[in-house]
Amino acid sequence: MSQENADIARRGIEQFNRQFTSTQELDLSFLASDVELDNSNAALDAAVYRGHDGIRRFMSLMRGMWTVQTAEAEEFIAVGRDRVIVSYRMASVGRDNIEVAFRAATVVTVGGGKITHMKAFQSKADALEAVGLSEQDAHADS
Repeated sequence: MSQENADIARRGIEQFNRQFTSTQELDLSFLASDVELDNSNAALDAAVYRGHDGIRRFMSLMRGMWTVQTAEAEEFIAVGRDRVIVSYRMASVGRDNIEVAFRAATVVTVGGGKITHMKAFQSKADALEAVGLSEQDAHADS
């Protein structure tokens, strides 16, 4: 995996987290204009969002459900030249002040220096399976 792909994915996590701490408009310049976020595997809000407007709708929905939500990247796993699996820990605080924490993963596709596609999974194992890898395959180069 190029370090550039991991850096682009990391920037996405930073912008996701920033939505709860900043009043400034999010910087979506790291996303292709026709980006797709496939959240259909998610426990909540199983939908697909397209383009920058779709990403803004997704972020707005998250801000409506949570007072705080933070993704902390745990691992970046190369999948070929253009994809990276990002496993992360998500910590959220609901409008009722109930705290929720879980681990998940997203397969991120990068093209032309921008994220073109993201598919969320409820676990790293699910993401690995979706790209045809096992945990052992993912760490064969480690």
